[in-house]
Amino acid sequence: MPEQGELLPRLRELKRDYLEKAETAERSASPMAGAFGTKGGPADDPCHERYAEALRALLEDCDQAAPQELAGLLGEILAPPARDCPRSAYWMLLAVQGLAETLIPRLDRTDARALAERYRRDYPRYQRLPVQKQILRALKQRAE
Repeated sequence: MPEQGELLPRLRELKRDYLEKAETAERSASPMAGAFGTKGGPADDPCHERYAEALRALLEDCDQAAPQELAGLLGEILAPPARDCPRSAYWMLLAVQGLAETLIPRLDRTDARALAERYRRDYPRYQRLPVQKQILRALKQRAE
């Protein structure tokens, strides 16, 4: 079991390593790799699936985490991808947000309210994917 306060640094390191690998995959790909929906482009690199699995494992270690630590983790996971994020990683960073839904019921109501408000601003209604609608609904429900 991880020490108190250890999870957020682990998450940041995991994300940083993933983004570096995704960037490397994009730089080393041939210009036509993955073009026209073919396999072999940067989006097919195994680093994406490895990131999702590593994040799932990290979230399984959260069973004893304090609500404040969970709020920090969720804030990091639910944040929009950075503008300079590798294109092949952008959609994965959005998709893995769904993995964090199981932590939402353990948040303090105040933290859930703050995260819901930030999430609502970060992801306008017309841009939300189904997973984001689900996350926002769960945050609002917890905030009540």
